Amino acid sequence: MALDEPKDDDLTVEEGGIKFVMDSQTTDILRQSGGLTIDYVNESYRRGYMLRLGISSDCGESSSGCSGCG
Repeated sequence: MALDEPKDDDLTVEEGGIKFVMDSQTTDILRQSGGLTIDYVNESYRRGYMLRLGISSDCGESSSGCSGCG
């Protein structure tokens, strides 16, 4: 993951007011793996964003809710 300017062949997706820009290699990986779930974890021993490949059916893990369910 990096902060970068979009290039002509990048895919831009907006979800929840946030724009995600992906190169073609990343787009292919996400399509093959079933997507990406981004969640925020706020626990005593770990805090930050958690990225998981594939569609997660376990939405009770995060203290802030699961953005990939619905």
